[in-house]
Amino acid sequence: MDTGMYFEMTMRLLFGDKTAYHIADSEMNPARRRVWLQRTVRKFMLLVDNLDTTPSHKSRMMTDLETIANSLKGVREPSWTLVYGLLHLCMHVLGFDSEFGVTCHTLAYWQTPAQHQHTRPRPAEGLIMQNLSDRQDVISLRRAIVADLNSKGLDDFKIALVLHTSEYEVKNLRSTLAPQRTGTRGARPGR
Repeated sequence: MDTGMYFEMTMRLLFGDKTAYHIADSEMNPARRRVWLQRTVRKFMLLVDNLDTTPSHKSRMMTDLETIANSLKGVREPSWTLVYGLLHLCMHVLGFDSEFGVTCHTLAYWQTPAQHQHTRPRPAEGLIMQNLSDRQDVISLRRAIVADLNSKGLDDFKIALVLHTSEYEVKNLRSTLAPQRTGTRGARPGR
């Protein structure tokens, strides 16, 4: 993978496709690359500030990020200070907290059920159709719940609150409740 694409893929990990899509050419422009790196450091600072860790651990990581931010000011090319600052930050995130090479903090994370749905490993080939039918069963169950709540007089907004989802998702589920027409009017060729 070339450096520009590696830069884009790295930024997309943090900022997502909507923000960082098609920015590979920014890597070649020192000013634009620096802007992206500064945005990254600012976002890291927000993330570190929200971490549930000891004040001293958080302070060390913020100091690392400030060192990285200062190394980005007014330079055309990344320096070794930036590289060492990133390594230092990685070591602190991984729990190293002293000059003795000992981990004093333990890295832990958790996932919500929705996150688990998107990050679990792909099933074996024989289970793919089973997972697809399970997913369709869940969607049909949601449709039935939406139809029931709608019949009780609740509007899409209130149904979304009850189901703890977006109003857009409720509208999509409700729109699939309408019977599908069969006919030639408006039909696409080959369908």
